[in-house]
Amino acid sequence: MGWKAVRCEAPPKVVMGSQHLANDKGRTTMATDRAFITGNGSDYAARSSRLTRSAVGSFPSVSGVTTGVVQYSLQINTDNASNPAACAQFGFSSCKTWQQYVYSSDSDENSSNGFQPVIFIESWVYADSSSEYDAVGCPSGWDAYEGNACVINSDSVTVPLVPVSGIGGVKLTGSATSGGVDTLTFSVNGRAYSVSQSASTVNINKIWRQSEFNVFGNGANTQTVSFNPGSRVSVNLAVNDGTTNAPACLGDAGTTFEQNNLTRGSCTSFGGTSPGISFPQSN
Repeated sequence: MGWKAVRCEAPPKVVMGSQHLANDKGRTTMATDRAFITGNGSDYAARSSRLTRSAVGSFPSVSGVTTGVVQYSLQINTDNASNPAACAQFGFSSCKTWQQYVYSSDSDENSSNGFQPVIFIESWVYADSSSEYDAVGCPSGWDAYEGNACVINSDSVTVPLVPVSGIGGVKLTGSATSGGVDTLTFSVNGRAYSVSQSASTVNINKIWRQSEFNVFGNGANTQTVSFNPGSRVSVNLAVNDGTTNAPACLGDAGTTFEQNNLTRGSCTSFGGTSPGISFPQSN
């Protein structure tokens, strides 16, 4: 598989929210409904024994899915955790950082003007102190968000539009390297597309131990991607922390606000040359 340079586009308009912010806004799904959705905090995550260097998400088995081109995203999400290295550069005494590696079926979340599929990296900083957040604010180029948050999207790269029924042919890879770059790679139909940003954006490499991967809605306006009845989708998430140790599979450990309408089965954790977790979903 060869590489060819493609033109980067401007950062997309769409913003993926966090489950942390969903709680702040009172939008978390009621407990009685959570068994019937995956996402918005109710998802499996792989917890590695050391810092995570990269994560690879795929859907080894997809059957019964007829859902086509709709508003949806594929996401690899890191932990949302304390990050002193990032706090210092943002001027906060304490804060949390979070990073999302995203394929979006539509960069502006507006189907009326057609679908504009892109990949990009979304980075977040949450100040622990409201007074500090009000005094310091967000850096130039970043957007302020509720929950004492600052968010920025990397440049984007236009990629093929994949219907939901075609996610079995997709692979999403996110990586973070200390002192280097964070990179997202999207592979489909034998071709790979990538986008990178400076590792110093939020220094996620300093804290990344937990990874979530799945298919979700495409931002706040389309929180849920709905699969047709009879859909079965298996999830595989491989994590590289430099060891062959099996990661822990954590329940209800997702960090994104978006979700799908599938019910998860049991999670399996495995070690070896490509450690990770896997689980089925269906409706």
